[in-house]
Amino acid sequence: MLGIISIFLIMLVYYSLKRITMYEEIILQVNDKIEYVNAQLKLIDEKGTFEADDEVGFFFEELKEIGKLLDNLFEEVEDDANSKKEEKKEE
Repeated sequence: MLGIISIFLIMLVYYSLKRITMYEEIILQVNDKIEYVNAQLKLIDEKGTFEADDEVGFFFEELKEIGKLLDNLFEEVEDDANSKKEEKKEE
């Protein structure tokens, strides 16, 4: 009975870790795409021509705000992971 429960728990942990790794890869891909889009937005609007236009400027500013929000979201996750790694190293 104990062996069956052990095997079940080991399989549960294995598949959970596999799924977490898959989600982590997706999050990293989204983060890379956000960084790329932010860089392209900065490159496109070096002279500020889009920001100066009323109609396009509104949309452009909203895109930049969304990019900042998403970028901050991922930085917080990375900071938490880095602080946990540093705590383990200190011990």
